[in-house]
Amino acid sequence: MIRNNRIIYVDMLRILSIVAVIVLHYTAEVLTSTNDFNSSAWWISNGFNSISRFAVPVFFMISGAMMLRTNIRSYREFYAKRVIPLLIPLLTWSLIYGLYNQYYIIRSSMNAYEFVIDFGFRLLTDRNYVHLWFLYAIIAIYMTVPLISKFIRSCSERDLRYYLLLWFIVRIAYRFISDAVFRATEQYINIPIMNIPFFMGFLGYFILGHYLFHYDLPGRAKNLLYNLGIVSFFLTPVATYFASMHSGVLDEMFYGNYSITVFFMSVGLFIFFKEKEPRLSESVNHKVQKLIGSISKASFSIYLIHLLVEMMLSGRTEVDATLAEAALSLLINIGIIFAISYVTVKVLNLSKTATYILFGGRG
Repeated sequence: MIRNNRIIYVDMLRILSIVAVIVLHYTAEVLTSTNDFNSSAWWISNGFNSISRFAVPVFFMISGAMMLRTNIRSYREFYAKRVIPLLIPLLTWSLIYGLYNQYYIIRSSMNAYEFVIDFGFRLLTDRNYVHLWFLYAIIAIYMTVPLISKFIRSCSERDLRYYLLLWFIVRIAYRFISDAVFRATEQYINIPIMNIPFFMGFLGYFILGHYLFHYDLPGRAKNLLYNLGIVSFFLTPVATYFASMHSGVLDEMFYGNYSITVFFMSVGLFIFFKEKEPRLSESVNHKVQKLIGSISKASFSIYLIHLLVEMMLSGRTEVDATLAEAALSLLINIGIIFAISYVTVKVLNLSKTATYILFGGRG
C-alpha cells in the first residue's frame, strides 16, 4: 500500500480537499450576495459549493488517520513536532491577514499601538480571518492526542464502532432532527441527554479517519455508506435550494460540517479512495506519484495562502452571469488560484526560514 512513505489515496484525498476548500471560499460570495435562487450563477455556485462540503471533515479524518498511528514518546517532543509548527503559522498568517484587512481592505487609520491591541484580541478570539478557524480547531485536537492515542490503542474495533455510533447519534443525527424541527415549527428542541462533550466535536471525524484507515468495514456496511455518499452528493444542492426557498435566504442546513449529507459524502469519498488504493499504486507512474505527493505536502500551506491570492486576483462570478459564463468563470478562477498558490508555496519553500515562519516547516 505504501510506496516511498507516501499513501497515494491519502495524498489524493488531501488534494481534492484543498481544491474543494478553494471552491467553497470562491463560491461563497455569489451564494451570500443574492437571494435569486433560480439564477444560473446561484445554481452553479450552489452545486459546486455543495459537492465540496466534504473538504473539512476529510481533512480531520486524514489528520486522525495519520496522527493516531504515531507513537508518542513524550509530551515535549510531541508539542515541538506537532503543536508548535501549527502555532507559528497561526500567528504569522493572523498577522498577515490582519494587516491586509485593516490597511488595504477597510483602509483603517488605526495606529500601531491600536493595531497591536486589536490584533491580540482577534488572535485570542479567532477573529482575524475566516479560514484560520481550522488551525484553532486542529491545534485543540492535537493537544488531546497524547491522551486520545492511548485511549484508541486500548480500544477494540468494537469499542471504536460504539464510540462512532454514539458520536453519529449525538452530533450528526440529533443535529439533523433538531434543524428539521426548527424549520418546521420555529422551535428549538433541547434533549439534555444528548449533551455529551466527548461526542460533540471534530474529534469524532478525527477518530473516524483512524478507524476507516485501519479497519475494513463489512461489505454490506461499506456498500451502504458508499451509496449514501453518492446520494448525498446529488441531494445536498437540491435540499439546499428548497430549504433556501423556504427560508427566503441562503439556508446552510445541509452545508454544515455536521450535516447528515456532508457526513455521508465524506465517509463515502474516504471509502472510495481507500478501495482504489491498490489500483492507484499500480497504475500511477513514479513521476505522477511524485507530483501528487508534492501537491499533497503543500496542501496545508495552500490552505493558508489561497485566500490572499484570491483577494489579490479579485476575480468574481457575476450574479447575472449565464450558466456557461458562471461555470467557466468558476473553473478558470479556481484553477488560477490553485496554481498560483501552489507555485508560490514551492518558491517560498526554497527558503527554510520562510517555510518555518510561514508554514511551520511544512511544504
